[in-house]
Amino acid sequence: MSTVFHLFSLPYLPLKRVLDNVGPEALLYISLCSRRAKNVAVSYKGPSKNVQLNVHFGHKNCLSYMEGVDIYWLLNVQKRSNLSYVDRNLATVRIGNFCGIPVEMGELGMNTYWDDCMVGITEIGDHAREIFNQDFYEVCVYDKQEDGDHRRAAEWIKNSQGKIQSLHCDFKPQIDNDLDFILENVEYTRMLSLHVNPPPNYHPAKPPNFSIDFVYMIFSFWIKQDHLLTMNCEYIVLQDSKLSSQDFNAFLKHWMAGDCSKLKLLRVDVEELIDYQIVLDGAEFVKRERDVARVYVDEEEHHHTIRGGFDAKRPSDNVTATITNGGQISKFFLMIVWPDSAENSYED
Repeated sequence: MSTVFHLFSLPYLPLKRVLDNVGPEALLYISLCSRRAKNVAVSYKGPSKNVQLNVHFGHKNCLSYMEGVDIYWLLNVQKRSNLSYVDRNLATVRIGNFCGIPVEMGELGMNTYWDDCMVGITEIGDHAREIFNQDFYEVCVYDKQEDGDHRRAAEWIKNSQGKIQSLHCDFKPQIDNDLDFILENVEYTRMLSLHVNPPPNYHPAKPPNFSIDFVYMIFSFWIKQDHLLTMNCEYIVLQDSKLSSQDFNAFLKHWMAGDCSKLKLLRVDVEELIDYQIVLDGAEFVKRERDVARVYVDEEEHHHTIRGGFDAKRPSDNVTATITNGGQISKFFLMIVWPDSAENSYED
């Protein structure tokens, strides 16, 4: 078989030492050389496998991995019909049950060419899970190329690993239930990130799972008070929201009663001006003046200086939350709970 992989033109070295230093990309590419190479990659245990794997469905069907906040591309899937063979002699590999898959290096890692892109990305996904001996951490869903792509992606996730930790959606719904289908059929356990702009009258057919660590939405106009009160999350970030001061008052009382006990931060961009008298109505609080500055450290270790605000204590455990005071023209609601990620509490 012709190959693009020139690996061991080296003096003798213990194989594990070599694999420890090649990194995730090379380890995956090595596994495509032959069945023996695949077996070696599967049995290997070491730092080249210490990665967070992500799979992307849609206009870019590809695999990636994360190191810190940096993303690195591994393999991507393209239509075989788009491949021009003029003056090209591409290497071919076996992936899953498919032989003779043309490959070449591209901008998003290694290009692989398939008759059916969904077959390609799922076969590659199964191969990567086997090589790295782990499930995918995040699934990213983008605009579908064919009508059944979202359904096929959800079915593959369910059948291959059951659930994922993080779900990221960034697609334009073609029919009203596109978003519903993903939220109902992909089981996510830690993070939900939605960049989807649904129809103006959108309301989820079933309550989404909001008992997770992180909820982040760019188009959250459909989130109502009842949705907010079901969120038992550490970090909630909502943009383009239609929530009102009355809704935030209900949430504050909800939190003070012991609900949403995991909360560390609630940040909401709203259409209407925040009325802090309404937000704080019926709640005991201490007003801090602007000369009182406190530094809040979030989960990504970003430092935020909080000046003044309103401190409210939860009676059951004396945990303190601060609602920032944005003044009379604020359309930004921020509620943080102490201690922060750096264990700062600023106790009186």
